Amino acid sequence: MAKNGPVAFLKDFYYDPFKWSIVKSVGFFAVGVVVASECAGLEIMPSTPQ
Repeated sequence: MAKNGPVAFLKDFYYDPFKWSIVKSVGFFAVGVVVASECAGLEIMPSTPQ
């Protein structure tokens, strides 16, 4: 795009399918890392007494 500025920069990423898929992939990966770090001590299936 020929225009300059932050809005034009963001629109360039949004309307380019390749760039937008990279932005989404990096964003979802970052969210996954945060969720995984929050669930570090979580026991999915706690042990049951026998």
